[in-house]
Amino acid sequence: MALGGGIDPGEQPVEALTRELLEETGLELVGARLLDARTYWAQRNGISWSLTALFYAASLKGGAPTVTEVDGSAETAAWVPLRDIRDTAVLSPPAADAAHMLDRSWKRIQGR
Repeated sequence: MALGGGIDPGEQPVEALTRELLEETGLELVGARLLDARTYWAQRNGISWSLTALFYAASLKGGAPTVTEVDGSAETAAWVPLRDIRDTAVLSPPAADAAHMLDRSWKRIQGR
């Protein structure tokens, strides 16, 4: 799962992760471990900007994911099984990196 949320002023990264997971999935964070941090350059609507993406391995309380945010960036989100993401070219660079990380992790777990 790739989340596109940001860190509010004064908020710590894991606090932002907890808040964003609840807003965008309805699920509660139990624990998190930072896997990687990467910086990207992007341009959207004629505006150039830089972003730093933090990648976490997260443990969540059980339950089905739902989008709880209203009138926000996640209200039209759709849950797609990782195995159905075949063309990472349609993903943002951070989401494509996250998909590759998940794929490599899954292969290590399976011993391939």
